[in-house]
Amino acid sequence: MLVARRRGWRAVLTAGIAAGAVLLPGVATTKASAAEAAESTPTPVTAGSMPTPQTNGTIFSVTIVGDTAYAGGMFTKARPDGVAPGGDGEVTRHNLLAFDLDTGELLPWTPEVAVSQTLQNYPGPYCREVEGPAWACDSVFQLEASPDGSELYVVGDFDQVNGEWRSRIARFDTASRELDPNFDPRATGRVRGLSATENTVYFGGAFDAVDGTARQRLAAVDTDGSLTSWNPSVDNEVFTVQAAPAQQRVLLGGAFNAVNGEQRRAMMAVDDTSGANVSWQARVPAGSEVVTDIATDSTGTAYFGAYDHSNNEVRFEGRTAIDIATGEADWWDGCYGDTQGVAVADGILYSASHTHDCAAMDEVTDDQYYRLLAETTTATETATATSNHVEKGDPVPGVLPWFPNTDQGPAGSAWQHGPWAVDATSEYVLVGGEFTTVNGKDRQSLALFGARDVPGSVDNGPKQALLTSPDLSRDADGNVTITWNTTWSAQTTNIRYEVIRRGADEPIHTVTQRNRPWNTPRLSYTDTEHTAGTYRIRAVDTDGNAIGSPSTTISASED
Repeated sequence: MLVARRRGWRAVLTAGIAAGAVLLPGVATTKASAAEAAESTPTPVTAGSMPTPQTNGTIFSVTIVGDTAYAGGMFTKARPDGVAPGGDGEVTRHNLLAFDLDTGELLPWTPEVAVSQTLQNYPGPYCREVEGPAWACDSVFQLEASPDGSELYVVGDFDQVNGEWRSRIARFDTASRELDPNFDPRATGRVRGLSATENTVYFGGAFDAVDGTARQRLAAVDTDGSLTSWNPSVDNEVFTVQAAPAQQRVLLGGAFNAVNGEQRRAMMAVDDTSGANVSWQARVPAGSEVVTDIATDSTGTAYFGAYDHSNNEVRFEGRTAIDIATGEADWWDGCYGDTQGVAVADGILYSASHTHDCAAMDEVTDDQYYRLLAETTTATETATATSNHVEKGDPVPGVLPWFPNTDQGPAGSAWQHGPWAVDATSEYVLVGGEFTTVNGKDRQSLALFGARDVPGSVDNGPKQALLTSPDLSRDADGNVTITWNTTWSAQTTNIRYEVIRRGADEPIHTVTQRNRPWNTPRLSYTDTEHTAGTYRIRAVDTDGNAIGSPSTTISASED
């Protein structure tokens, strides 16, 4: 159920569990009560997608700067929300676009990102086929704003922007959206991750030199573009870099096995001035993982996402929270399913992945793919079972009620990841990727979700298909027993069920049940006042979104 919101706050329904309801055998719950959960956990944004532009390709990075959303990736066209490919309003955009968060409309920012030479042999899926046949490697891999939001850094495979040489890294002024003519460091190969502080810009990728000086996949420049002496080295590609100035560290993630000659697979931290290795306790369990993204917050914690294609039974593919100062893990969620992007806002860790098994937390247990997920940033629970690399009793985060979903993307995609990137603020969650649908509706490569008080945010409430007509029977005393299937809401934990008897002024019974997409137990109630009647069920989530079931009748003449 998708409902567009108007401005204003919605009261939270607080109906408790009424006497007389029965949770049918075979379903057990170990979760906190609705009241305890409401007091202790943060609330994600709504789960219905708001208007955004669409592209004809893949978005690898998104970022929110003020009231503007930026997206970068591998695409050549952009079109308005709701328009089919090639339809009215489709315009040219070369791997970069911007749109207004309030309206979802494209902004007139049209930088030309390009590469000076094409390749005759297929170089891999990050390059697009052009006439020849040949391939152009000009993808944008990350967008990052300066700390004050006045500048936007862009990195990737390109070597030209607007006809000017910009070797894999460029900077734009966010007020004028003009290319900075004075910022021009030149890397010899792919730049995949970047992090900017007030004084320094750190970046990593697959290059071996910057401005003619040897640098092994990691480098830093001053904000004027001058190369600094910071010179750590890794033995394989860097996917993500995250500066942590308060701890005087730079966090690294990627496909490497060694940092500064020390064996460190996929994750490590180095000093932000000397580049030397610093104390780091966390280790990936399989030794074959690739850390894809790192996000930090004001608590001194870093959140890592990763993938692992080894098929090892024990592997890090989900998320972990690590104390930046010590490198000690606060928690691992133990989930299976590659994670491509992470973002943090208001105590919530949003991720772009295809999570499909979080048995350690007793969550995501239906073997379905959940490509967008929200978790608490802190460990709010303990593992209920030993699964993957998490042992029973270990601290784990809580899975929060935020279940929008996308498809995997085009059938011909080399990846079929669905979402690749996510950014979050208190008001919005912005998602980019290769998907072509969001919540079952056509929407390609971009999705936007708003907080409840954001005008135009869209609710995604209880699912109608699951709430079928109730089953009616009689107990030994001849009373009517009403049994029904529960449903789930994509944005609330609890749903209030009302048993409605035709002819009654009010529901004859209400009960509140915790539901998840993978846990929709059947409920039952016995009407001790009647031996016949017509009954239906109404389901209302805590945002007030309501659906109703068809009715069922049991007559007095039935045995």
